[in-house]
Amino acid sequence: MLAAQPVTPVIVKVVPEPTPQVGAADVILDSLGLVGVIVIAALAVGGLLGAVLIGIKRWREARHGGALPSDHTPLDLSSPHR
Repeated sequence: MLAAQPVTPVIVKVVPEPTPQVGAADVILDSLGLVGVIVIAALAVGGLLGAVLIGIKRWREARHGGALPSDHTPLDLSSPHR
């Protein structure tokens, strides 16, 4: 007769590809690249903000016909001593 034969499982282990080696020089170069990008972005944002502030000041001066009215008290620090 037909007897049931024992089933033995087959286990297949998939081994992934090894990752490339990362050295200290790679880490330093990548960090310098990131710092460079941050510095360039900071310079761009700072330049844009400076241009906007200068533009607003010139627009306000042109709107008021010259120097802006001020409520500050001058100290006359550049006048000669008596």
